[in-house]
This record gives sequence, C-alpha cells and structure tokens, in this order.
Amino acid sequence: MTQRSTHRVKRSAAPRSAESIAAPKTLPASIAPLLNTLPVAIVIIGAAGEIVGVNHAAELLFNRSSAALCGLPALDSFGWLSDIGFAALMLEPSKSLSAYTVDLSSFHAECPVADIVIGQASPPTGQRTLCIHAIPASGRGFYRRQGAAARSASAAAAMLAHEIKNPLSGIKGAAQLLGKGAHGADSATLAQLIVGEVDRIASLIDSMQSFTRDAKPVCTTLNIYPSLTQARDIAAQGFAQHFRISETFDPSLPPVSANHDALVQILLNLLKNAAEAAMPNAAPHIRLTTAYRHGLSRTHGDAGGSAALPIEIAIGDNGAGIDEGVADSLFDPFVTSKADGQGLGLALVEKLMRDMGGFVHHERHDGWTWFRLNLPLAGDVLTDMSSTERNS
Repeated sequence: MTQRSTHRVKRSAAPRSAESIAAPKTLPASIAPLLNTLPVAIVIIGAAGEIVGVNHAAELLFNRSSAALCGLPALDSFGWLSDIGFAALMLEPSKSLSAYTVDLSSFHAECPVADIVIGQASPPTGQRTLCIHAIPASGRGFYRRQGAAARSASAAAAMLAHEIKNPLSGIKGAAQLLGKGAHGADSATLAQLIVGEVDRIASLIDSMQSFTRDAKPVCTTLNIYPSLTQARDIAAQGFAQHFRISETFDPSLPPVSANHDALVQILLNLLKNAAEAAMPNAAPHIRLTTAYRHGLSRTHGDAGGSAALPIEIAIGDNGAGIDEGVADSLFDPFVTSKADGQGLGLALVEKLMRDMGGFVHHERHDGWTWFRLNLPLAGDVLTDMSSTERNS
C-alpha cells in the first residue's frame, strides 16, 4: 500500500502464443451486475494468468471492450503488472498484493497513477481479482512521491532565513535600548526579550538541522513497544496530560528495522500534533493502534526493488481535521496551518521514516484524523524487481 515511487512502464508488445491464451470468457452472471455498478476498475484473472472478465469501469479506463480483453494474458495487456511482482504473486495462490502510484500513463493520460490491489479467491483457486483505483492528477496530494519534502530543502532554507530575521530585529532593538541606558525593570524585560528571541532562533536552527542532516539513523532490530511506551508516557505527563489516550495494540507483532530515538521523535511529533488538534474538543481523545498489514510494500526508484512494510503504528485524534488548503503538501517544509507553527515537524517525520525505509501517510475517517507509520520487518531488505517480490 505504499506509494512509494512512481514507475513509468511501457506496454509490452510481446507476442502471445496460442498455448498462453485461454478461451475468452465473461464475468460470472451471478456477480456481473454488481461489478458493473462499481466505479473501481475490476479485472478477473484466471489461474493461468489470462483475463477472464472485466467490468464496465475497466473498459472505460483502458478504452477496450470486454470482448477485446478477455482471453488475453494479463501481463501482455497490462505491462505494469510485471513492475509490481505479478508473476511471482501468481505462484503463491494464498497471497495478495497492494501497490501504490503505479504508472498507467501509457493507458490513461488523465489518470496516469493508480492504486492496485490484487486479491485471491476464497478458498484459493488460483484465480485473482485485480482492482484498479485510478487517481486523477488533481487528487494526488496523498500520493505524493516519497522524498518531495527533502527535495524542497533549498526553499526551506530560504524560508528559515526569513523567519530568523524577525527575532533578530527584536534583539537588535532591545540591544539598542539597553545601549542607551535602560535601567531597572525595563532592562530586565529587554534582557528577557533577547534571551527569548535567541532561544527561538536556536529552536528554528535545530529543527532545520534535523531536517537537512545527511546522516541517516542507524537501524537495528527493534521492538516497537518500548518506543511507543516512552513517547506515550512523555505525552501523558506533559502536553496531553488532560487527554484520554487509548491503546489498541497487537502484542504478537514481530520486531522491525528502525532506530529507537528516531521513532520516539516521530511519535512525539505526531502525538503533539494530535493533542493540539484535539484540544478544542470538549472530550479530547488520542488513539494509538498497532497492526500487521498484509500485502503492503514500498517500491524504490525506477526498478530499484521493493520491501514489505507490514508493521503499522497509527496515531489518531478527534480534532477538526487538517485544513484542506495544506493537506496536499502537508509533509513539505514550512507548510502549516498553525498561526505559530514552523512547519518543519511533519517534514522531519517524513524524512526520518524514509531514512528508515518506512512510509507515513494521513487520512480522515469517521471524524478521526489518522497518521499511519509503516515499517519493514527486522532483517528485511530490498529485493530485485526481476526476482520474487516480497509480500506478506
């Protein structure tokens, strides 16, 4: 489920042998009416990898009729399937796969990116259901390319320089007044102003240094629960001491590959944001959950490999939600809807998660805002896309 990097995939022109093509079929009559009402493109793939049925949404998306598609090998018709490990998946009937920001531009210019979910029949028969949720260019804020925050470092540095000028002007004015002989209470007030503004500059610089630092955190085999406990206790004793904090944890989760300090920093940042968002609520509530997500993976670069990200940590709050004006660029530096915010916290969260091989995203659901962290298992490494893709 990870959007991780967008891949441009060319449509395969490989010839189809008679042996590889099954006889054309159609959607089963019992489910065809239902599938044809769905707005999501659905393709039914047989055990031999042939297309055995498509719904109306799929016909519209690919501008090809059911009669033209049925019977063709899925890999020949949809070249991007090879990029997400479809061939290896077909060898394991009991497994499913999810992939994000798959490039469909050679098929659909207006919706060049899509989320892909491939599920199996129950009980497993070898037949697959391919669900394609095409994302128009106007709605791709959630599906940003990983690393966008880091690539805007130069803009962030320029904004930081602008922010520093404001406290510097206050320091200069206070120093000038002290130089003119201010005494007593006035001198103490001016001195406090100087100290406060210097501290604010230091905070800005510390935040920016954390964001732009090239060195990546050293990842080790890590049990996520001590990190979660540490961050929760700090929040409960400080900025969220009057909040209800509830937990829904899966105690059976295996260790991840991560850095303890970096994970605590990420969790504290998200917990603080959750507390600030929920504070206006009459009954502010923060939820912490953990889960194992099957089929979630992240792709890296152009044919750069993939890694499963099955371990999920989620932080939810019952606040008013994220301002729509910043939702699409929430993880970019200096983007914030807070009057006194620096806009570096979530950019740092995104950078640290990316440095650890993980992924962060947000969503609004049933009155709750959720930030979800997905991490790789301990010992998990990138796999070559030409070999079997790792899927949970």
